[in-house]
Amino acid sequence: MKTVTTPILIFIFSVCVYYSCKDNAPAPAEYIVEGTAISSLNGKTIYLTDQDARRTIDSAIIDSGKFVFRGIADTIRFCSVNVERQHARFILEEGKITVDLEKNNASGTPLNEIYSTFSHTTDSMRKISYDSYMALREKIKDPKELKRQSDIYQNEWGPAFDNIINITFEANSNNVIGMIVANDISMSASTGRMDTIFSRLSPDIKERAMVKRLIERNESLKKTAVGQKFTDFTITQKDSTKVSLSDYAGKGKYVLVDFWASWCGPCRGEVPNLKEIYNKYKGDKFEIVGVAVWDEVERTIKAIEEDKITWPQILDAGEIPTKLYGINGIPHIILIGPDGVIVERNLRGEGMKLKIAEIMKK
Repeated sequence: MKTVTTPILIFIFSVCVYYSCKDNAPAPAEYIVEGTAISSLNGKTIYLTDQDARRTIDSAIIDSGKFVFRGIADTIRFCSVNVERQHARFILEEGKITVDLEKNNASGTPLNEIYSTFSHTTDSMRKISYDSYMALREKIKDPKELKRQSDIYQNEWGPAFDNIINITFEANSNNVIGMIVANDISMSASTGRMDTIFSRLSPDIKERAMVKRLIERNESLKKTAVGQKFTDFTITQKDSTKVSLSDYAGKGKYVLVDFWASWCGPCRGEVPNLKEIYNKYKGDKFEIVGVAVWDEVERTIKAIEEDKITWPQILDAGEIPTKLYGINGIPHIILIGPDGVIVERNLRGEGMKLKIAEIMKK
C-alpha cells in the first residue's frame, strides 16, 4: 500500500514552524502620543494630521487637559495635532511622544528631540529679529532709512540664522527633518538654491508628497520669475462668464496683480496703498486687477463692498493661480509690464508705491 506519511509529516511540521515563527515574531513598532492642553479645550475633538500627505490619521477627545493617540509606526511621518486655533507639530515615529499643545512642543523620541531644538532655536531668533524691526519702526519714520537700517541688521543677524538652518539640513537630509527644513528654506530661497537643496535630499525623502510639492512650486517660480512672460489663467465667475488674466495683462498697460482673500488681514491692509496708487495712475497706462484666491465668493464680494474697492476683480480663483505662480502666502502682488513681461514680484507697502512711481515716470 502506498504511504502518505512523509508528505503529511512535512505539512504538519511546516504548519508548526509557521505558527511558532508567528508567535515569536517581534511585535510591530508602535507610537504613543500623550499630550496636554489647556482646560478650556476639555471635551473638544483633537485631530492627528499627516502634514506630508495632508490627511487626518486619527482623532481623540481632550479629557482633563489630556489626550492620547496610539497606533502602528509603519513609517515615520511629519504630523500635527490640531484643535480649534491651537496646534503642535512633531515627528510621528516609534516610541512615546510627549506633546505640549500650548507650547507647540514635542519630545521623547530621537527625531523629536532634534526637531524641538531646531524649532525652539529658530523661533527664538525670528522673534528677536521681529522685535528689533518693530523697535526700528517706532524710532525711524522715513521708509528709505527704515529699510536701510533694517537691511544692516539683517546682514548682521542673517548669517547666524542661515548657519543653523544649513547645519540642521545637512545632518538630516536623509530623514523627514531634512524635508521640514527644506520647506522652511523654500520660503525665502532662490530657485537655484532650492535646486541644490533638492539634490542633497536622499531618494526616499524626494519621493515624499511634501517634497514633490516643493519641487513643483520651484518650477512654477522659475516660469513666472521677473523677466518671464506672465502665465495666463481663466476662471469661471459666479454668473458663468469666464475671465482671464490676459483680458488685462499684455495689452499695453502696466498691470498690478493683487492676489488676496477676504480673511487675510495683511491683504486688506494693503488696500489703502492700492487705492492711493490706483487713484494716482489709473488710465491708459496703468491698471490694477485683484485676484481672489482661497476664498468664498460671497465673502470676497462683502470685503470688496466694505473696503470700497473699485478696480477689476477675478473672483473665486481658488488655488489655480497660486499654483501657477508658486505662491504660498498672500498678499502677493505682481507687476506686469505693457508687453506682458513680469517686472516685479512680492510688492508691498511703501516699496510698492516707490516702484510704481519709478516705472510710471518712464
